[in-house]
Amino acid sequence: MDIREKIKRKLADAPSEAPVSIAFLGDSVTHGCFEVFEKEKPGLIDCVYDQENVYVNRFRKKFEAVFPQCPLTVINAGISGGSAQTGAERVGRDVIAFHPDICVVAFGLNDVLSENLDAYTEGLKSIFEQLKAADVVPVLMTENMLCSKGGCSPVKFFEEMTYHCAELQNNGTFDRFIEAAKELCEKEKIAVADCYADWKKLADMGVDTTYLLSNYINHPIREMHELFASRLIDTIIFK
Repeated sequence: MDIREKIKRKLADAPSEAPVSIAFLGDSVTHGCFEVFEKEKPGLIDCVYDQENVYVNRFRKKFEAVFPQCPLTVINAGISGGSAQTGAERVGRDVIAFHPDICVVAFGLNDVLSENLDAYTEGLKSIFEQLKAADVVPVLMTENMLCSKGGCSPVKFFEEMTYHCAELQNNGTFDRFIEAAKELCEKEKIAVADCYADWKKLADMGVDTTYLLSNYINHPIREMHELFASRLIDTIIFK
């Protein structure tokens, strides 16, 4: 059933309709990771987790503000370090088992580090196929840009990684990953919330997008999670 039709039925007769539910399958951005820091023991790294400000929660708040009589069941299946391939391995357990209406899929930031485009698209295709077979509607959310310059991270442990990520961003490698994902979605008739295009527009306007990353590598600042939530509302509800 179209999600808008289900919302309409829920609003008209709440007792007779099951709750509307949306799952989010992704990596550390979906998980709610922001700043990174080195623990007291050198070489051990951890993140600041903020579930209040992650886009998943911001999306829920926007949805329930518009549809207060239609509470939303949310499944956050984001895992730090996740990729499209690992997502394909766990989508049954972490998403399909809960029978959501829609699953927002957001991968790429970790996948691009291996520069294996085939593995990325194969992982996405497997996720989409599994979701469709279980009558869960997939939606792709393209992610934010990587850092565009190295050496900005306050954590020395990540200094080499920042330069590698900046190279992948600036030489067009990440662009190719995003385009391949969108081409797959066009072929499979899957809706795309193209947040990456929004970030690119900001960069084209002269914004230093590296400073829109809380870890100066790949985790957006809290305010930029609002962009994800808004784009998803636009894609899922209006388009």
